Amino acid sequence: MRVLRSLTVLVSSLTLTACLNSTTVVKVQPDGSGTVEQTTLVNMAAMKGTIGGQGGPTGPMMNKADLERTAESMGKGVRLVSTENVKGDMGFEGVKATFAFDDINQIQVSQGLPMGGGSGGSRSAEPSDDDPVRFKLTRNDGTSTLSINYVDRPGGGTKIDVSAGGGGDMPDLTNPMMLSMMKTLFQGFRLNVGLEVAGQIVRTNAEYVSGSRITLLELDAMALLSNDGLLKQLQGKLGLDSSLSEVKPYLKDAKGIKIDGPSIRVEFR
Repeated sequence: MRVLRSLTVLVSSLTLTACLNSTTVVKVQPDGSGTVEQTTLVNMAAMKGTIGGQGGPTGPMMNKADLERTAESMGKGVRLVSTENVKGDMGFEGVKATFAFDDINQIQVSQGLPMGGGSGGSRSAEPSDDDPVRFKLTRNDGTSTLSINYVDRPGGGTKIDVSAGGGGDMPDLTNPMMLSMMKTLFQGFRLNVGLEVAGQIVRTNAEYVSGSRITLLELDAMALLSNDGLLKQLQGKLGLDSSLSEVKPYLKDAKGIKIDGPSIRVEFR
């Protein structure tokens, strides 16, 4: 998971990503079957202002064909079972799609944005290095153990020269005007990926646990962009391809973002 790369993607597609609110919850049974609930909300007022009112939650961005491609991209045996129109706060509205699977060992879930072809875009159903959330479930004597693994890429990405006013595709987050613009555009943007087990968690090394629910990724753009000091640290000291292990120390207790991994284990019954 490359946090700086994710921020770059957000900025490079402002007219679409700034209007989005996405939540993905993987629910797993002890036998490895389960569902993926993906809720994608769009700020319709903002969309109309940026792209002339075209598209929308029932238009090209979130039609049935896209959702069926999302099911294919998640892996073998994943199928779309239901869709529901939903509304949120601040003028957001969209679709909640539920996908079913028989074996969590066969699926992968992207942390990308569910746009134009589903979860993170059109991809093959085969796992790839760019799709970091993978699962492995084993049955024990009376319990099940689920491993969640991200690709923890080694460092070595190009560092950004802050003194030169930013670099590469990354915006200059030390520029007050740029930061102010981003805060305005990303008002309401949230991204959440979670795991919920059916039953009781016996033990886990996950950092963010509430009952049977584990948060894998939580991003509140407004809260994160309000942390000027953190943004300057990330931009000045880390490369765009920095690994999760390199980035996590800077994000500990940071408001607006939670990232667990790169390897999580949860035993439940």
